[in-house]
Amino acid sequence: MFRLFLFIFLFAAPCHMPAQVSTIEDSLNWGILTPTQYENICAIAATGHSSSQYYLGRCYSKGLCVEKDHYKAMAYYSLAAEKDHTQALYYLGFCYQYGYGVGKDTSRADAYFKRAVAWLEKESETVSESQGISLYYLAMCYTCGFGVPRDTQKGLELYERAAELGCTEALFNMAIDKQFGNNMAPDPVGAASLFEQAAQLGNPQAQYSLAHCYLDGEGVMKDPAKAQEWLQKAAEQGLPQAVREVKVGN
Repeated sequence: MFRLFLFIFLFAAPCHMPAQVSTIEDSLNWGILTPTQYENICAIAATGHSSSQYYLGRCYSKGLCVEKDHYKAMAYYSLAAEKDHTQALYYLGFCYQYGYGVGKDTSRADAYFKRAVAWLEKESETVSESQGISLYYLAMCYTCGFGVPRDTQKGLELYERAAELGCTEALFNMAIDKQFGNNMAPDPVGAASLFEQAAQLGNPQAQYSLAHCYLDGEGVMKDPAKAQEWLQKAAEQGLPQAVREVKVGN
């Protein structure tokens, strides 16, 4: 089952962390997981909690608070997938699709993706806090053809529905697609607009990307002051690349 939205009080971050970082999924996606969050995840995963096992898989996949290790990531994804954890099923499919921590096996990848899609379809119909992120993952499945026939138009529609429910990752992905012309003609103005929407909602990756739009004049007029403002916001949230650039600038 989909067990995504464990709130921050379950994985207490230091008090200086910004309010926008409200879920562990956010921290994992943004690469700003704290040692305290990681320690709490480990403790709860040891009890057999599927979301925490999935989170550990993400930690090992991305090298957050641990050395990157795709084999360990696979092991934790597998434990969570045994309990039908939706995202763990998705990432197991991803690992088999591209050979991360295991030999490439498109048949097994497709089987895991199909199981993930089946759960995502159900979850996207429910009215819950996780509905937006369910639609987001479902959009990625349709956009990439994971477990379903590739349908970029349906993927876009699902991204838009997810964004309407406040999923900033959906906004960010839509912006990236417009910026680089993925499945569409490049649209720098549209990309900058979507980056700003996500940035205003507190997504540090979008804040960082918007900063570079202003720095390079991509989709907006060049504005070094605004670029610095958004870069600083992303750095304050702990986004590693923003932190590095702010340090260099100082």
